[in-house]
Amino acid sequence: MIKALLFDTWGTLVDNYSIADVIEPYVHESHTAQKVAQDWRFQQKWAMFYTTLGDSFVPHPGLNEAALRWALEKHHIKLPESAIKDINDKYHQLRAYPDVLGALRDLKEQGLILKIVANPTKKMIEAHSKFAGTIDYLDEIISSGDEVNAFKPSPKVFQLGIDRAGCAKDEILWVTGHFWEIVGASHQGLKTAWTNRARQPMLQIGITPTYTTSTLQELADQLRSQAGGAGANKSAQSNR
Repeated sequence: MIKALLFDTWGTLVDNYSIADVIEPYVHESHTAQKVAQDWRFQQKWAMFYTTLGDSFVPHPGLNEAALRWALEKHHIKLPESAIKDINDKYHQLRAYPDVLGALRDLKEQGLILKIVANPTKKMIEAHSKFAGTIDYLDEIISSGDEVNAFKPSPKVFQLGIDRAGCAKDEILWVTGHFWEIVGASHQGLKTAWTNRARQPMLQIGITPTYTTSTLQELADQLRSQAGGAGANKSAQSNR
């Protein structure tokens, strides 16, 4: 039975591309702001991958600022230093996906432990969780960058989650919007849930998530249904 859900947050609970709202006043056009947001996120993800894999850890928020500067340069946008600092400092202004708050509420009502295990600093996670409204449903925020100087999909991150879940390993469900995390978590023997909002095809490498849904609410519904079924079976057995 599942007791604890360990969530990614960027791209799982909150929408990184919503940072375009912060960028737009500086570039004066929404389409350009969206393109910068997309390339900022692209470089941010890859920078976290290769700095960790190259054993050359670069912490946030510095790495995030470097990715922003890369995106601006790619689009030939020159901004004053004050603007770059302001945009980077407002990276907490990320909206929750539309399904997230209701799903987290549902999961809490089911009596589940909900924790974030994510790459940004704890301060960054707390800030965007407050802005998005997700913090009200969380039991703990755990920063892999702060605690183990590593980003996903490093095994160190998944082990950190296992150590801090507060329950047995087989009672943990790792929840993410990213297939690469499914690969890392599965390799560590964890049950996994892929919230595949973009409906991306699954990479056929012999790894299948325990759950695949298009929204977090679908996952909450499935867990509630399974828990109800388990309770009913247990009740039936006790009445025999």
